[in-house]
Amino acid sequence: MITRIPHERITKIGLYVNTGRKTMTAIQQETGCTYILNGGLYDMAKFQAINHLTVDGKVLSANSNPYGYGIKGTTMTFSYGNNVKAPDFLGAYPVLVRDGKATGAAAPVGLEGYRPRSAVGVTADGDIVLLCEQANRSLDGIAEELVEMGCETAINLDGGGSSQCIFDGEALKASRIVHNYLLIWTGEQEDKPTNKEECDMLNVLLIAGHGAGDPGAVSGSWKEADETRAIVSNLDTQLAGICNVDIYPTERNAYADLKAGKLDVQWSNYNYVLEVHFNAFDSAASDGKTKGVECYVTQAEPGTAVEEAICKNIASLGLTNRGVKRKNYDVIQAARSAGVSSALLEVCFLDDPDDMEIYQANKAAVATAIAAGIVSGFGIQSQTPAPEPEDPKEDATLTIYKNLEDVPDWAKITVQKLMDRGALNGTGTGLDLEYHMLRGLVINDRMGLYD
Repeated sequence: MITRIPHERITKIGLYVNTGRKTMTAIQQETGCTYILNGGLYDMAKFQAINHLTVDGKVLSANSNPYGYGIKGTTMTFSYGNNVKAPDFLGAYPVLVRDGKATGAAAPVGLEGYRPRSAVGVTADGDIVLLCEQANRSLDGIAEELVEMGCETAINLDGGGSSQCIFDGEALKASRIVHNYLLIWTGEQEDKPTNKEECDMLNVLLIAGHGAGDPGAVSGSWKEADETRAIVSNLDTQLAGICNVDIYPTERNAYADLKAGKLDVQWSNYNYVLEVHFNAFDSAASDGKTKGVECYVTQAEPGTAVEEAICKNIASLGLTNRGVKRKNYDVIQAARSAGVSSALLEVCFLDDPDDMEIYQANKAAVATAIAAGIVSGFGIQSQTPAPEPEDPKEDATLTIYKNLEDVPDWAKITVQKLMDRGALNGTGTGLDLEYHMLRGLVINDRMGLYD
């Protein structure tokens, strides 16, 4: 997992020395921190730090590579041997990123090859990037990913069996008890402000990736361009009555149109732009593990609450949550440059059989998960308007529906679903629904509460 924490959200940064040999979860519960990541290297036999480590002004260890981060208040400063004289200092090796570029540093003995990794970096704006991977990764690989996330500097932390984290509720747990942790506390922030405060509903533009002769990723009978259009169509249905939704013409290719100067979009008409894609890596046989879902936002995006919710919701269907990353992909960068929040969603890996098995069994649920992420991320649940009855002249609040035949078409699917579950018997006076109850049921259904 990888996450970028905006500096303005950070209320405190600290180091925790685990003298009580507690689990990561116990420490998180004890301290109330929002993010926790295993820290620097330590001697497992003596349970002592072997990286540079200073806590509350006390030097606990001054061994190995002296580079690291001085920590004071809400700021982490890249430093040599804590020459910034911060009360806390976390050192590790090697340095992965300097001046916004991967260093290509040689892996020290014991840290070479592919193994689980943990790392921390800082962007030019002071945002903190945390990485924790329990899949086998190379140092070069995570360095490049940290650069893509906007890091100006980054250091490698303890890896292998020590790699463990909790990122705002999402956890990667390990059986190993480690010596020290990096802790970050955050406060509430309106992550996704709209650019049209006076609008009654959120205005959303959905873009299906590829198309117009470009199939995108292809694996067997699967074509990315086909699946992105299926997702966008389902998502449009899920958001009906919740957001004002436009779809970029599905016979077009937004990326190609942008490059040709033919992208006919008035960005100011929208509060949010979501471009849907499917990932691909290298076709392989099923191994029982999913590669998973991830979202990209631009470097300038102020927050990631919506995208984190989308990834979390889709991952709940059985996919790995690869998290939210930052990269200035062309179409979403064009939207962000116009002041509009935007993201590129990679639903799953089209060429991974395990991913596609889950996707194929949950196509509708994927769209529901995305819609629920948008709704919760923007905090618009309470603003959800009710569907209108078929006859606007009808005094709907006094109408009683006693059987399925009386129910308006816009609510029949929901009522039938509840009947199938035994929540309504659907005969005689058994239904007895008033209009205001019926519209609430439909809204809940669209939020996925009855799935």
